[in-house]
Amino acid sequence: MNDRERLKPVTRWLLTGCIMIALMVVIGGITRLTGSGLSITEWKPIMGALPPMSEAAWVEAFDKYKQIPEYQLVNSHMQLADFKEIFFWEWLHRNWGRLMGIVFIVPFVIFWRKGLLKGWLMQRSLWIMLGGGIVASLGWFMVLSGLVDLRDANGQLLVDVSHYRLAIHLCAAFAVFGMVLWTIFDINSGKRGFASDGTTAARLSRVLLFLLALQIAWGAFTAGLNAGRIHNTWPLMSGAFVPELVLASDSLWQDLTAHKDGVQFTHRNLAWLVAVAFIAFAWRFRSTPALPCRMLIAAVVVQFALGVLTILTQVHIALGVLHQFGALALLAALLKAIHATGRRAPIPG
Repeated sequence: MNDRERLKPVTRWLLTGCIMIALMVVIGGITRLTGSGLSITEWKPIMGALPPMSEAAWVEAFDKYKQIPEYQLVNSHMQLADFKEIFFWEWLHRNWGRLMGIVFIVPFVIFWRKGLLKGWLMQRSLWIMLGGGIVASLGWFMVLSGLVDLRDANGQLLVDVSHYRLAIHLCAAFAVFGMVLWTIFDINSGKRGFASDGTTAARLSRVLLFLLALQIAWGAFTAGLNAGRIHNTWPLMSGAFVPELVLASDSLWQDLTAHKDGVQFTHRNLAWLVAVAFIAFAWRFRSTPALPCRMLIAAVVVQFALGVLTILTQVHIALGVLHQFGALALLAALLKAIHATGRRAPIPG
């Protein structure tokens, strides 16, 4: 029996993990778009798995929510029934994370005891679980920024989490997804390192990854600042290529990373660059069997279209979530191409 056959249970475990991470991204998107992320103001890894179990407990949780800026400045109209609705999504988000922890840890122990995890695969599995723990910790680090009085670049009180912390949390989740998916590729197609095999396709595919990483980060900035709810026209931004407020301060970095107009401008124009680069890459190497060129074109076209529709609808929840999921699908297709052009690595043990 070859390694691929022997490790089929491990592959199914990792694939389940990929699906669960993708669903976590979807649930996280819904949590963000429904304004639910700050409804739970405490971090209780064990006891927090249960929602309030009595009316008095619900009132206590609501009273804690009333102490944060989001309630005082945005949601002071809320009644207890409204609070319960937003509480649900954050509770589901956190409990999906707990379930993922169980799904990763329990099979890990079983496979380790059976001798299926050895050498590089054991090391990779440990890194994956460490990465999952880091993502969870970054999630709470992100939430903390919304529970205190923080101010933006203009001195205005923030009522949401830091969009920088949101970007770190999201990018970390994408990185863990990529690590799990890469491990599946290693098992099924032979272990490869990230280093290029020296071909032009290899070098260019890694440039695409850099561009996509930038676009994902600016997508998180856009979500964190609710920047998708302004300039809801396309292809121009409210009739202009560069609206006046895109460059509103003396700091270009602040304009492009901390102000809604500049962040949306950057995200929009990076989208053009990403789309053109992906399509050009896929067209140039369309005759290379190992590269998923059709998948790359389909994924980037659908993702671009979802981005446009999200803007035109002022971030309809379903479209916003699909757009976020589309980024994950595009990353998966690109990682397939990068893995196929990676340098073959020896497999010890």
